[in-house]
Amino acid sequence: MRNAFRFLAILGVAVVVLAAATPASANCIPAKIASTFSADVSEYIYLAFGPGVTKNDVTATFYQKDCAGGVSSVAYPASDYFLDASANGLEFNANLGDARVAGCPSQSAVCPGPVKLVMRIQANTPTGPKFLVLTAVEGAHPNTAFAYFLGRTTGSSITAASLPRPRVTSSARAGSLVNLQLALDATTAGSQGDADSAVTGYDIVKATGADPGNNAAAWTLVQNVPTTNGAAGTVTFSADCSNPTVDQFFATRLTFSDGQKSDLVSDPTRVNCNPALAEPRFNVVPKKPTGPKKAPARQ
Repeated sequence: MRNAFRFLAILGVAVVVLAAATPASANCIPAKIASTFSADVSEYIYLAFGPGVTKNDVTATFYQKDCAGGVSSVAYPASDYFLDASANGLEFNANLGDARVAGCPSQSAVCPGPVKLVMRIQANTPTGPKFLVLTAVEGAHPNTAFAYFLGRTTGSSITAASLPRPRVTSSARAGSLVNLQLALDATTAGSQGDADSAVTGYDIVKATGADPGNNAAAWTLVQNVPTTNGAAGTVTFSADCSNPTVDQFFATRLTFSDGQKSDLVSDPTRVNCNPALAEPRFNVVPKKPTGPKKAPARQ
């Protein structure tokens, strides 16, 4: 069971920090809070990204659904409002009145209600890039003073989903091209809330010559694979191996129902243009010997 006294101490520190960080010119006055725990700390959840992942490994973005100009948190680092709550995972308590947040979620003719906040969280972890998307309608929770309560079942852990690495299911060479069929695992578990958090497509992205890492800015779009609510998918395309000394790398970037895309891409699959295909991090199982077992040597 959770140590309530310990968490109240954390909450007290968080509130003090938020108050100190909110100048008189803050955007949301009074400040609006988005949190994974209720104001009286009777309800809470954990966000599980795996062992060893701390708030310093996380990037996050929150914004008002259906209103691109409603609020932007680009300049507000996640490490300032995430909490390393316990071994169960992470939590957050974000102040939408912080001076680094542009705008304030609100209802208007341009941004019709209900006012909904989307929180997208990503992290590079020891087992690959993972993500979670949470949604909350302002004031929808009856038992909290916080504007956006992004909790679910009290005390539960929501496990982040992996960005699916493209898996080669078949390949064939045709001159300088390698024709590939790839499979993409489902990402349904990463979207928590309603359809506004859903994954609606997988961008297959490419890098040439070397793996540039998981930053999406370093990759080039090959094609988009539509999906429904993060279901598994397949795709067929050709890799250009006209230069047999230059390998090709392919990864997956997520696209969401609101038009946003993930900042990270999956771990890549490598196409070795000369002489055959290969996938990194693929565990090759040794073949078992066949035939009669040899008798042990006599002593």
